[in-house]
This record gives sequence, structure tokens and C-alpha cells, in this order.
Amino acid sequence: MIAVIDYGMGNLASVRKALTYLHSEAIVTDDVDRIMSADGVILPGVGAIAPAMEALRAKGLDKAVKEIAMSDKPLLGICLGMQLLFDGSEEGAADGELVSGLGIIPGAVRRFPSDLMSEKGLKVPQIGWNNLKDVSGSLLRENDYVYFVHSFYCDPADKKDAAAYAEYGIRYAAAVEHDNVYATQFHPEKSGEAGLQILSAFIRRTR
Repeated sequence: MIAVIDYGMGNLASVRKALTYLHSEAIVTDDVDRIMSADGVILPGVGAIAPAMEALRAKGLDKAVKEIAMSDKPLLGICLGMQLLFDGSEEGAADGELVSGLGIIPGAVRRFPSDLMSEKGLKVPQIGWNNLKDVSGSLLRENDYVYFVHSFYCDPADKKDAAAYAEYGIRYAAAVEHDNVYATQFHPEKSGEAGLQILSAFIRRTR
């Protein structure tokens, strides 16, 4: 059974629907005991990191996610769920500071450079489909075409944690993988056949 963590800021229905389509038993829950007893855990997310961390802490879910990350239980972060795994984020932070994340993956979440719009004609947030490049992650395939919605990108301190890259004015880590922890900046549950393949690979890790 896979637990999808409900802290009030996730794309829960679409994630559960995709898991159900793949014949995987899934529950959406904020109950720490049910999350800890699951075979695998998904941390989804849409929105800003500061209120997300606040919501996780209010229910003790931050400690649960950290404990899962330190175990051998598969953990998958999606979109904001990936960003939450890092040490901190520039989103909503004062200059030179970071808003604290969970500190599971060393590194920071960065704002896309301001010149993407002025010099390269690109819009922020990046909304749409993009290819995965330089894939090393075990859940992913080279050139998978997947769906992104984000204004910030993850910058892992150890580049070996980067499981795939994408390009949008700059080259950035589109996914990370470290032991039992997996995460995607894109939405596999909205990425058609490629996304279902990624979720299927994660489900297999839980068995």
C-alpha cells in the first residue's frame, strides 16, 4: 500500500487516480501511523514552500517524512514535494537567506534567472512539456517528455543526486535520486504514458 501525504497543498486526486489506474492500493492521509506503516510514500505538492513546511510541521508530518527518508522505504517527492526535500528555498526568502526545507537532500531551491524573460523570451513559471536529458535515475528514461509547472528549480549540492536534467533557459535538475529517496520537479501523474511508466517503476520499488 502506498500512502499519499495530505498536508493540504497537494495534487492529491490526480496522484491517487494514477496509482489506482496502475492497480496499486493507495490511500490519501495525514495520519502519521498510516503513513509510517505504508510500503511506500508519496509527498506531492503545489504552492509555496513556507506554508507547505508550516502545514507539515503542524501535523508532525515533517518528522515522519524525515524518518521515512532515513529508512529503506521508498519515498517519492513530486513538484513542490521535491523542493521540500532540500535544505531550503529562495522562494519568499530575504536576500542571501533561504526558507528552510526538510533537509533530506543537500542543496537549495533557486529562482529562475530574471533574464529568462528579458533576454530569452521565456515565461516564468515554466508551464508545459519538456524532455529529460542525461538521465541516470532508475525510474526514468532518456528523452521522456514530461509536464512541468514551476517558477523555482532544485540545485543539489552533490551533482550525483541529480537523476535527470531539463533545459529552460538554463540546465537544471529535473529529478533527484538518493538511496530510497526519489523526486521529480515535473508531474508524472500529468505526464501521460511516460509519467505512468515512472510511477510504475516507483510502485515496483515498494514490493
